[in-house]
Amino acid sequence: MKLKYFLKLSKLIVFLFCMVIFIAGCAQQTKNIKDSTYYLTLQTKEIKSETSHLENALKSEDSSLSRPASLFYLALLYSHFKNPEPDYRRAFKNLEKYISLNPEKAEQKSFVQYLLSLLMKLINNENLLMKLINNENLCNELKTLNTTLKQENKTLTEKYEKLVIENQNIKEIIEKLKQLDIQLEKKRKNSS
Repeated sequence: MKLKYFLKLSKLIVFLFCMVIFIAGCAQQTKNIKDSTYYLTLQTKEIKSETSHLENALKSEDSSLSRPASLFYLALLYSHFKNPEPDYRRAFKNLEKYISLNPEKAEQKSFVQYLLSLLMKLINNENLLMKLINNENLCNELKTLNTTLKQENKTLTEKYEKLVIENQNIKEIIEKLKQLDIQLEKKRKNSS
C-alpha cells in the first residue's frame, strides 16, 4: 500500500517538476524557449540519444550549446517524465554545476534552487522507496523463513511425540523387567 503511494507521489512530483521547468522555459529569452520546449517535448525513444548528444557536447569544447545550457538541458532530460530510466541524482548534480557556472540573474538562480529542492525531494523519496522495497524483500524472506521453521517445528514435534511414546514403552518394559527380577529373586530365596 505504502509502496504504491510513494510511486504515485514520485510520479506526481516528476510531473510537477517538468511543468515548472516548462513554464520557466517559456519565461526565458526567445532563443531558449525553443530549446526548453524541444527538450520538454521529446518522446521516450528520443531521450536517450539526445542525452548522449548533450553529454558529448559537454565533453567537446566547440559545441553549439554553452556548457551551462548543456548542463541545464541534461538535467531536464535526466528528470524528464517520459525518461524510462530517470536519474534524479545526475539531474541534481547537473543543476548544481549549472548554477555555479551560470552568470545570469539571481532570480533565475533562485528558480534553479527551487528545482534543486524538488529534485532533492525526489531523491529522498527514491531512497525511501528503496528502503521500503528492501524492507518488503526482508519481510518476504522472513515470511519464507518463518514458514520453513514452522514446518521444521511440526516435524520435530511429531518426532518428539513418537519419542515420548517410545520412551513410555521403554519405561514400561523396564518396569516389567524390574518386576520380573524381583519375582526371580524371590523364587531364588524361596528355593534356597
